[in-house]
Amino acid sequence: MSRNVEIKAKVQNHDETVRRAVEISGKQPTILKQHDIFYESPNGRLKMRSVEENGVARTELIWYDRPDVAGPKLSNFNKFDVPAEILDSLKLSLQSSMGLKGEVKKTRTLVVHDQTRIHIDRVDGLGDFMELEVCLKPEETPEHGEKIAHELREMLAIPESDLLTGAYMDMLKK
Repeated sequence: MSRNVEIKAKVQNHDETVRRAVEISGKQPTILKQHDIFYESPNGRLKMRSVEENGVARTELIWYDRPDVAGPKLSNFNKFDVPAEILDSLKLSLQSSMGLKGEVKKTRTLVVHDQTRIHIDRVDGLGDFMELEVCLKPEETPEHGEKIAHELREMLAIPESDLLTGAYMDMLKK
């Protein structure tokens, strides 16, 4: 199982946050169009994610589990690419067995810095957000990831008061 430490926050200025992320990483961003379909999972969260990048589409099935707390949190996850030839059957099976929870559509600006994925998201119906995903190596502790996440949050000028607890799906359901 893979692990990362995550932080999610409201973003006051999308373009400035992207500028800072690019400055920190020294890399240009990648723009992703994402459509997540969430299922009523009895454990953790389960979503089917369709991603379009530079006109090329792919689909992933992602299960993850993390606490709903503000600030850095450990997330355990599994994901795999869904072959196009089974996509429709898999969607039907998941919807039939688990039921749909809802959908999230967003445009994600992705900037990679060392072992961290910096996401600056424009979420349909919600607004602008930032997520940090510090990808942990097997030998790294969650505390190591938390330290990196705190440092990057400060470099991005995201105040602690803008930290969020849940997932976009949770926010849309309220």
